[in-house]
Amino acid sequence: MRQLLYVARFFIVVPPMPLLMVAAFAVMTIIASGVILLDSSRAAGALTPILLLQLFASASGFDVPARRGHFDLLLTHGIPRRLIVLGHWVASVVPGLISWLVVAAVCQLAAGGEAVSLFSVGTITALAEVSTIPWAATVRLPRFSGAIGWLLILVTASLVIPLPAMQVTSPDGGWGAWFVAMIAVLIYPPLLVGQALTGRNALLVLLALIGSGAAVFVALWSTGRRDIPLEAAQ
Repeated sequence: MRQLLYVARFFIVVPPMPLLMVAAFAVMTIIASGVILLDSSRAAGALTPILLLQLFASASGFDVPARRGHFDLLLTHGIPRRLIVLGHWVASVVPGLISWLVVAAVCQLAAGGEAVSLFSVGTITALAEVSTIPWAATVRLPRFSGAIGWLLILVTASLVIPLPAMQVTSPDGGWGAWFVAMIAVLIYPPLLVGQALTGRNALLVLLALIGSGAAVFVALWSTGRRDIPLEAAQ
């Protein structure tokens, strides 16, 4: 417990993201809450910019700042490597989670059951995607690499599956149609916002959930097994 508190205190003092990113979350939270208060039917769209910010916030990168000595105080303190990396991930995604909770609470209080629920399974799945996969993909890369790669994949995939055609509905075709629908919700999480995902529709997020969990597991496992040499002074 003492080591956990030490890691938490470290990342509060030395956050893995620029303070400008935290300020951006604060601004978007205010804007999204205002939009929902004016028109609760726009709740799903109001959360989309926060998901985009979370995509970049979670892609904070670990190895590059570690090689530059930013985490020496932790790495030389006898704290398990995986606990440090886990703390880095949590610190990267907490501002986005707080922003989502505030906006979802405003939506719930302002419109009750009449508006799209931002506490739905689909919304939580979308948030889990942008909070895990970009972070895991960027562990060994410079900051924002995973987010930039994700957006590039999305733009490229939209040539094959136009965004207006992406829907969270049970496909009528065979396994090919199901696979395309799963890929759609995997690469474009805003599709899931406000979706209850009942019945067969719940299967559409199976690939997204497996990918999110596997990405974090592999990142934690690989980081704990390799050395992180310091960069030579320039």
